[in-house]
Amino acid sequence: MELEPLEVRERDPGELGLDAGVLWPWVQRLGPLAVVDLETTGLTDEPEAELLEFGAVLLEPGSPRIRTARALVRPSGPLPRAVQRLTGLCDADVADAPAVGSLAPVVRSLLAERVLVAHNADFERHFLSRSIAREFEEASFLDTLDLLSLTHPDAPDLRLETFSRLLLGDEERHRALDDALDTLRVLARVGSGAKAGEARYRSARRALERFAPDSSWLPLLGKEEFAPPQPDWPQFVEVGETLEAKVPFDEEAIAAALGDEARGRRHLPGYRVRAEQIRLARRFVRNLQQGGLLLLEGGTGVGKSLAYLAAAIPFAAQRADAGERGPIAISTRTKLLQDQLLGKDIPAAARLLGHPELRALSIKGRANYVCARRLEATLADGRAPGLFPQERLAPAALFCCARTRPYGEVGALPAALLRRFPPLRELLRRSVSARPEQCTREQCATQKGCAFGRRRAALGRAHLLVANHDLLLRWPPDYPRFAHAIVDEAQELPDIADEVYATSVRPQEILERFDEIFGRPGERGEALLPGPVRRHLTRDARSWRRALHQDLAALGRHAAEAAEFGEVELPSVLGPHWQSAGDLSGIAADHLDLVCDAIEQRLAEAGEETGMALDRAREELRAAARGLRLPFLGPTQEQVAGFESLEAPFDRWRLVVRSVDPSEAFHAGFLERLESFSGVSASLFVGGDAFAALGELGIEEHPGAAVERDSVPSPFPYERHMRVVALESAGDLVAETAEVLADLALRLRGRTLGLFTSLRRMHEVAALLSARLRGEGIEVLAPRRASDDPRALVERFTLGSAVLLG
Repeated sequence: MELEPLEVRERDPGELGLDAGVLWPWVQRLGPLAVVDLETTGLTDEPEAELLEFGAVLLEPGSPRIRTARALVRPSGPLPRAVQRLTGLCDADVADAPAVGSLAPVVRSLLAERVLVAHNADFERHFLSRSIAREFEEASFLDTLDLLSLTHPDAPDLRLETFSRLLLGDEERHRALDDALDTLRVLARVGSGAKAGEARYRSARRALERFAPDSSWLPLLGKEEFAPPQPDWPQFVEVGETLEAKVPFDEEAIAAALGDEARGRRHLPGYRVRAEQIRLARRFVRNLQQGGLLLLEGGTGVGKSLAYLAAAIPFAAQRADAGERGPIAISTRTKLLQDQLLGKDIPAAARLLGHPELRALSIKGRANYVCARRLEATLADGRAPGLFPQERLAPAALFCCARTRPYGEVGALPAALLRRFPPLRELLRRSVSARPEQCTREQCATQKGCAFGRRRAALGRAHLLVANHDLLLRWPPDYPRFAHAIVDEAQELPDIADEVYATSVRPQEILERFDEIFGRPGERGEALLPGPVRRHLTRDARSWRRALHQDLAALGRHAAEAAEFGEVELPSVLGPHWQSAGDLSGIAADHLDLVCDAIEQRLAEAGEETGMALDRAREELRAAARGLRLPFLGPTQEQVAGFESLEAPFDRWRLVVRSVDPSEAFHAGFLERLESFSGVSASLFVGGDAFAALGELGIEEHPGAAVERDSVPSPFPYERHMRVVALESAGDLVAETAEVLADLALRLRGRTLGLFTSLRRMHEVAALLSARLRGEGIEVLAPRRASDDPRALVERFTLGSAVLLG
């Protein structure tokens, strides 16, 4: 017998964990309201997906009680296995449920003339309009994504389960009414946090008042009596208290501390003494003590991080006690590992070693932090008349990122945030000082509230700093110098050096330098060119910019004809196609030189003085002209050139010329200014030789310094715990890889990690694998964009059946 279409109950807010005192003033302002959530048999891009469950929470102005409504819906076919696993429902549960046709008029009547609220409302809009009534296509929804993007721009992603866990201490149930109630509970938590004056909610309110004063979320955030102060984040990691005796910088004392299992377990759960780790720590101690070059291989499971921290922390403390300046630098390959060291490893190691006074921080490239001066100029444009309401939320999100994310760090925002507010990507670019001349130390000093300025100033007081390889090799001249470097994942250094010491040309950067000199088209902002000269050249500048854009797009379009998947390497001998590309590249280079010549001539005629920033910008345009000509000057065995990111409209490509041998630049720019260098990795030697991993850097040929080396095997018995298989490809390696991963995932119910050396191949495998496992209840996780947060992907991987690709 078919069930009733809809189950409606009247409930007391208290029994559902809802704070009526926070929610009801908001409801009073909005009118009748419905928080809606749906479960379906598929996603919005699947034409066969159907409505499976409806849930709603109904609130009325003036009523102290709420109503809940829910209904299962009988789909036309069996439930996909993935949906069964996600929701806990099976075919028997929905066998007697009403068909969507009998539910539609009831739901339509229930939601009529209500303000609709949902998390990721586009999903609910899509299925309500498809299954219930077409009028929902034009319905006005309040999307909690908009609010939570402002209150929690530091969250790893914008999924409901993330906020259920973060704000409610609960897990998402993936049942319609439960998730609708959780959405309302999250809103109540936001309201109570705002009422208590928590900084993130005050910042969100300030952002809405400034950029979207008509927002329906404002009443939930309460009234602001005063402007929120600029947050003052602690610059150094909080180590915490410890009762351990201080371990001095002494090889035997450090070895004894690591050999004390009881001591280790007080700070590191599951700690056990590892002879291999102590052996590594001894080598790090000697290298810091004596100086020189050290290459260490420590197999997986040895505990390399604690080994070098056990040496570096007492060494840094000893230097500080002796009045020596300059931090000890530790470098990792990725920003993710930087965060892990600061958030977990360094505090635990410092407590274990009895050094609670340790001042350690992480530093990333300046383009990762908002610049107070540029931020305010960018935000000023966000109040321009004529912007649509949704467009105004992008500068509001930028404002909240700057105030809520620690140190104003915006280098790795959640991909969902950037997708939610497409203009945010450009606003971020404009709000950071990617290059020193965009905001000098003197300019920075005048901005007392600048998060990046405070971060940079803290570097000079740090005992220990954690950087990434890219920043380490590009270390800015106005940062404190370091003389001791420990490089984790050292096998990645050659690839980074290839990039750091390469000549690179990007149309986008050329036009950015052009706009810095002349001002951005259509905007009244700062320009490096003095006013009289700028006005004299304004008309020419417009035509120059247009011609440059056309030249560079034509070059990209021509190069793309020979590219595969947007990439192509220039041959050593240039045929007719690449000779034509050289002609196009030469035309663009000539235009750049013409612009620079005209600027210099006019400045001389006007007798105007130039500043460092203008000189640097002009030199970068000259350098771009040289870079455009470089690959086409004739055959050479010393460099390799290629185009990357050749995609329509062909104006955001990259031309890169890499040196075959970057060792000279690496030694002169980095290695020669160090007293000690330690490179460590799980895979550094092949047959006892580091050439395969580091040969092109010439570390072992460094003049005047003998290189120490050691290899410590992993304690894991790989021969008993691993199986190694090599595929003999029949031709379609992508399809074969996807099939093997699918086979493993089905046997293991997920729990499968795929690692690739090619982003393109990873994305192709991910697409095939997703289609293959769609009905099996196994999720395929892979970073889709560079801004995707790896931590969130790993967290999702550990929570359930999934395949993770990277």
